[in-house]
Amino acid sequence: MPLLVDVGSGLPLFDPCVYACTVLRPKAGSGATIEQALRGVQLLLTFAGERGINLADRFAEARFLDLHELDDLVRMAYAPRSPAAESEPGERVVPLRAPRRGSSRAKSSGVSAGTVAIRIYYARQYLEWMGQRAAGRVCKSLEQRHSYMTRLNEFLQRLRMRTPKTREHADRLSLTATQKRELLRVIEPESPDNPWSGEFVRDRNRLIVLWGLGTGLRRGEMLGLRIRLLDFRRQMASIVRRPDDRADPRKHQPNTKTRERAIDIGKELAYWTHEHIIRYRSTLRRAQKHDFLFVAESGEPMSLAALSKVFRVLRDRHPVVGERLSSHVLRHTWNEDFSDVADRANLSDEDEQRARNHAMGWSDTSKTAGQYLKRRTRRQSAEASAEIQRNIIGGKRVRGHDGGN
Repeated sequence: MPLLVDVGSGLPLFDPCVYACTVLRPKAGSGATIEQALRGVQLLLTFAGERGINLADRFAEARFLDLHELDDLVRMAYAPRSPAAESEPGERVVPLRAPRRGSSRAKSSGVSAGTVAIRIYYARQYLEWMGQRAAGRVCKSLEQRHSYMTRLNEFLQRLRMRTPKTREHADRLSLTATQKRELLRVIEPESPDNPWSGEFVRDRNRLIVLWGLGTGLRRGEMLGLRIRLLDFRRQMASIVRRPDDRADPRKHQPNTKTRERAIDIGKELAYWTHEHIIRYRSTLRRAQKHDFLFVAESGEPMSLAALSKVFRVLRDRHPVVGERLSSHVLRHTWNEDFSDVADRANLSDEDEQRARNHAMGWSDTSKTAGQYLKRRTRRQSAEASAEIQRNIIGGKRVRGHDGGN
């Protein structure tokens, strides 16, 4: 499990360790999510250390952070992480160094607004935990606790208001029809434009793309697929959560980020998956020691880096498939295709949202599916507006496009 470590003593920091064990691990489970949350805590503690702020004393007195301190914390969140901080989880953690206020470096080399929002989000979650714990220690009555929590929530709201806004998920690009056709063409094992050599690699990489386009699985979910959890007779696949799986030898284990579920895979995808297992995967000796579906040429389970490389090669060799092609782009493409199917089936918004939430592993109360509903509504609105304009303008020529003045 990732830990936040003091670089001087080499020992885990006590409070962040308690937070990770009692809050993050039971809720998130996966090491990647815990590390990302601790990066937000790292930002907060680095900020407090550089300014001589004792957070425990502040929270015991319900003083929290002043407005100018909140502004400085957000400014520090824009600083790129030190290269030395890119260590393995649980190893050396190096403080962030914030660019000086108003410096050109602060404006030109900072991280994206999305990264800042994530850092501030996790820092705020930790501050909320500190406040709730402090309230239980210092408040002697319900009235005192109510007053403390009111001040804490006002403080957290001020930090939330300073968090930069990011673009909606629906604004992310999916593949166009042309890009999808080209992608499906070049991944065919017999295609002369296939960028890989070797029958096994060609067939495996085609199957990866087909799973991405056909199911919208995240890359961690795809690399976590187990053969014993594939029901070829019923054409179903089980997506399960197994953080810190002892049967997984990969150093950075892929994880299921969303909830467990069973999904339909269709007879075509089931057929090509079964063919790959029988014709190619079964010939690799090391692949017999485990049942992960996607493996490297050595037979070991395929790594996250190797999966990313598949899409990088496609982007480099065939730019027409899109300069941002990735497993996540395939996930967005699946959602766009699902919207088209829902339109043709005349699904209500409620039915579409429930079906999408199940397929993607989102909770029933998740608002993520609503982003795609908004996008569909905007598209329908644009089409209706264009039709109204055609009806109004009729056959009139547009001034400046008919040879006139």
